[in-house]
Amino acid sequence: MDLFHYYQPFFSQRLYYRKLTIEDSISWTAFYHHNPNLKYLNIDLNRPVEVMATAWIQAQIDRYEQNEFGQLGMFLQSTDELIGTIGFKISDFCLPGEIEKLTSIKPPFWRQGFGTEASQAVINTIFEHHLAKAIIGIRHIDNQGTANLWARLGFQELETIHQIGRLVVKARLTAQKWETHRRE
Repeated sequence: MDLFHYYQPFFSQRLYYRKLTIEDSISWTAFYHHNPNLKYLNIDLNRPVEVMATAWIQAQIDRYEQNEFGQLGMFLQSTDELIGTIGFKISDFCLPGEIEKLTSIKPPFWRQGFGTEASQAVINTIFEHHLAKAIIGIRHIDNQGTANLWARLGFQELETIHQIGRLVVKARLTAQKWETHRRE
């Protein structure tokens, strides 16, 4: 798969997106401080913050090197600050032609429209360059913030399933639904 367009730096209204580097892990440690949503991520929270941040960033770098989908850094244009990560991966939940969308934002930047702005930018890139036929979302059943974001983007919730001892909701957004949703 040619991910050239996906990995080229690009911009939205307030943000820009680029591949993460290991140097970004220092800034990413802030994601783990005072973040009540960590419980939704199914990660080992007993590790030091620096270890979790470096592992998160390194996982993306490994995906880049293997020419797989990975998350991009989400940076404020005004300050160059890393405020989140957003992107895709192919997971066990994906059918052929589908990719799973992932978004994580540092708590001080919640509820300012960054999740919606960034999601629209990366979804546009995926569908404009025909990199997938559909995008899948998986959220913990109690994660209402993600449910609200999905509604704004036009995702259709499909089913509730068990994943590693927890209930999650699966949703899908097709390229056709995205086009229709954008025109509305």
